[in-house]
Formats: sequence, structure tokens, C-alpha cells
Amino acid sequence: MKSVLFDDQAIANYAKEKKVQPFKVKQIFYEMYKNQNIDFDDMTTISKEMRAELAESFVPISLEVDKIKEDKQTTKIWFKTHDGHLIETVIIYHRQPTKHVKNNTPKINRITLCISSQVGCPVNCLFCVTGKLGFSRNLTRDEIISQVLYANNYIKKKFGKKDDNTLHAVRNVVFMGMGEPLLNYDNMRHAIQVMLQQDRFSLSKRHITISTAGIIPGIKKMVTDMIDVKLAISLHAPNQDLREKIMPIARTYKLNDLMRSIDEYVKATKNRIFYEYIMIKDVTDKPELAKQLCQLLRGRLAHVNLIPYNTNPAIKLGESDMETIREFQRILEKFGITTTVRDSMGRSVKSACGQLWFEKVKWKNEENEDEDD
Repeated sequence: MKSVLFDDQAIANYAKEKKVQPFKVKQIFYEMYKNQNIDFDDMTTISKEMRAELAESFVPISLEVDKIKEDKQTTKIWFKTHDGHLIETVIIYHRQPTKHVKNNTPKINRITLCISSQVGCPVNCLFCVTGKLGFSRNLTRDEIISQVLYANNYIKKKFGKKDDNTLHAVRNVVFMGMGEPLLNYDNMRHAIQVMLQQDRFSLSKRHITISTAGIIPGIKKMVTDMIDVKLAISLHAPNQDLREKIMPIARTYKLNDLMRSIDEYVKATKNRIFYEYIMIKDVTDKPELAKQLCQLLRGRLAHVNLIPYNTNPAIKLGESDMETIREFQRILEKFGITTTVRDSMGRSVKSACGQLWFEKVKWKNEENEDEDD
């Protein structure tokens, strides 16, 4: 089996065997990370002879594209792993209207990549499609990095260069795709190290977000390992009873214990925590729950993201109307808690929050209905 081209140890072994000079090794990594190329033929700073040699021993990334679906706001990519599993990754385009652009065509402001950390998910939250088909395995470090490499290459082909002559690329990486990243801690951590390296992706710590359902041992490891990227907590309920009903993981990691571990993380990093809160009609969107959330976050460095519930073919839940969401927001802000309502980008291609694997679950449900008829 061929090694991936960005594997430092594999490249080091290759360079030693072939007596490749160090500057040529740097060229290989420069082509992948800075020139955003994942095709050997496009790596023109490397000689044809070396490109041919590399192709015999390496593959540029460890994932194969299965299909792609787009709307104006997102690109949803299905990747196939070497053992036949499918995972999903979403590129999100944040556009900013510019008065000086012809026809007032919005320009790209920044690009976010929502990446997966596992095949499926073992957490199985009530409102999320991904957990409905179970958990298969963790993604490797290389499979996590491959998602970013492919996305950058795709963005380069789609948009080319910016006004300052640099390439458009992923600016923000969020571990909010399939899976619970803190249950794949080591591979996640090693991937983040590559994302932060100046001669690799060179991302800022402020532009990497780990979203967790509240895996307390993982949060404690982040403190020990000084991983002070952004931390987003999938809270979704302000009390233990309701949280258990919609998030089974809450039975293992109690809310009070979770909040204590978050306090430890904030003390160590001084980082504000982002709390994600799903707005489900008549379940999580009641005013009294907003008041409970205020009390829970009293005195804490907190930013609340209110997430409109997105259609889930596995369970019948209602979407909160916007006035209810705005009233919930007003209660939080009156208490002094910074709150935003997340824009559900990508709903038309089922790439919004909680919708990854939508098509597969929908197909399975329809198949079961046919068998019942």
C-alpha cells in the first residue's frame, strides 16, 4: 500500500533511500500546502523525473472523492476511505457584498471547512442524523488532513487568486462534521499540529474549533496538552434531565461535572467557550429554559450559538419559528450573554448542522417502509 505524500516519516525514508536533497523535500511540501496541488502533474516546481518516482511510491491524499453536491453557500463532498466507508466534508463560503464589484456580486470573505473525525458517530444525539446509522471507526490523522488538502485544491480551482494575488484557501477549520472529535483524540491532536505548522497549513489557533458533546476526559487532555484552540460545547439543554433526553452521552458525563471541566479549561487557556444550543419546537425553545441557561452560564466566559433545528428523516421534531428564537435570544442578551443565531447554510444540499448522512438515513427509512408494505 502506498504512503500518503504528506507523511513526514515516509518522505524522510524516501529521501534517504534516493539521496534527495533537503530543499527538494521542502519543494514537495510547498507544492501540497502552499500551492494547494494534489495532482503530481500540477507540481511543476518538481522535476518530471521526481514526480514519476513519487507517483510509484505515494498517493497525494488518502481519500477518494465519491461525489460532490453544491449550492451557493456550500460544497458537500462525499469521500470514500480505503476500506470502503463514506464520510462527508462541507466547504462553507462566507460572502461579503462589495459596492465596487460589478453587479454588486458578493465577494468571498472567508472560507470555513467542516471536517469529520469519525465514520459515523457513537454519541447518537436525538436531533442529529449522523448517529442514526451507528459508528464504524475513527478516522486516521492522514484522513483528517486529506479533507483539508482536497478542499484547498478544490477552492483553488473554483476561485483562483484573491485581489492580493494569494490563493483562496480554507481559513477556518471546524471539527463539526461526522463524529465526536474528543473520542478520536490522538488523531485529532496530531492533525491540528499539522494545521498550525507554519510550513504546512499555517492556520491560526483562533481559526480552529473543536466541537464536542461534552467528553470530559478529552477536555482535560486538552488542558494537559495545551491545545488552546476554540472549544465549542454542544450543550443543547440547560439542565440534566432534558440534556439526558436529547443527548444520551449526558448520562455518562453529567452536566455539573462537564461545567467544572470547562471552567478548568477556561482557567488554563483564558478562552471564551462557544455553547451550541439547538432550537427544537416545544422541546428546547421555551422561555423558562432560556432563563435556566442564563443561570447556568452566570459568571462564565460564554458565547451562545442558537442553532435552528434542521430537518431529520430519522425522527419527527419541529423547527422553532424565528420569533421564538429571537425571544430566546433577547432573554439571554438581557442577562448579558453574547448570543448569535446561526445561519443554516447548506440546507438545500443537506449539509447544515445535524444533517450529514441525511440521504443515507432517508434511503434506509424508505427501504424499511417498503418492506413493511
